[in-house]
Amino acid sequence: MGFLKKKKSRYNAATLIFWLPIMLKSMTAFANGDTQTPFGRFTCEMRSVNQRFLDVTIRQPDFLRKTEGNIRQLISSYLNRGKVEIFIKYYPNPDADINELSINTPLLKQLLLCGEEVNKAVTDINTDLNTMDILKWPQLVIQSPKDTGELEQTTLDLIKVVTEKLLKARVREGESLKTVLLEKLDIIIATKNLVEKHIPEIQKGLKDRLLSKLAEIDVDHNEERFEQELAMLLQKADIIEETDRLNTHIAEIQRVINLDEPVGRRLDFLIQELHREANTIGSKSATILTSQSSINLKVAIEQMREQVQNIE
Repeated sequence: MGFLKKKKSRYNAATLIFWLPIMLKSMTAFANGDTQTPFGRFTCEMRSVNQRFLDVTIRQPDFLRKTEGNIRQLISSYLNRGKVEIFIKYYPNPDADINELSINTPLLKQLLLCGEEVNKAVTDINTDLNTMDILKWPQLVIQSPKDTGELEQTTLDLIKVVTEKLLKARVREGESLKTVLLEKLDIIIATKNLVEKHIPEIQKGLKDRLLSKLAEIDVDHNEERFEQELAMLLQKADIIEETDRLNTHIAEIQRVINLDEPVGRRLDFLIQELHREANTIGSKSATILTSQSSINLKVAIEQMREQVQNIE
């Protein structure tokens, strides 16, 4: 009965070869495509946005439902994260014939018997059933698809092309995100360097302020006790440990951002660590400089966080 020969799907996650080098990719992208067949035109649109895991939603004609597993396998071979929506539409040619119609014979027999009983019971009204009346009866005409294997393969071919376009778009967007992230990282490095440069000055300022307070109240003080108090004060305001950790996290971000693998989750974690150190610098602030620097750090880090949310 089939007018198309069934083909086995060529796509397998284990054998699919990536043709694009793995680079920093955005999870936000759009791609589309179409193909013409002897039986009609197929179109495909793909949209992807950020998502913690890979979430694929497929909307397609009913006769292509059995391709859903192959489509998901194909998508997962190319993408690791993101909410991906796939819209497949079929516009048949006027002479396209992809369905077979048949009659639900048991139901037809029951309808005819019911018609005879009505004719026996009602004599003054014409109750004869015509063919069209019968065909309109729900579930009498059964519609089933013919062998659509070739159309299914055509759909998979189209989806592969559109997925490759989507991947290219995600790479292009990823490169733009990388540029923005590195710009913000430069701001963080410059701010951190400014704070490190002024650490000796900050410590000297604390000592001078303490001596000034003692001079104002004009009392004798124990030099040894003074040194102990100054050491405790300097320890509370010491941010060397925080700037050292900032250096470590910055170096790790610079390394990770160039890895040939999905790095979104790792970058998100590193951004959290940067934010933690910036907060601690703010809480230990002993000068306007460190307070302003903490704010500047947190602004740049938050801007990085917004961009990292879109990285695969």
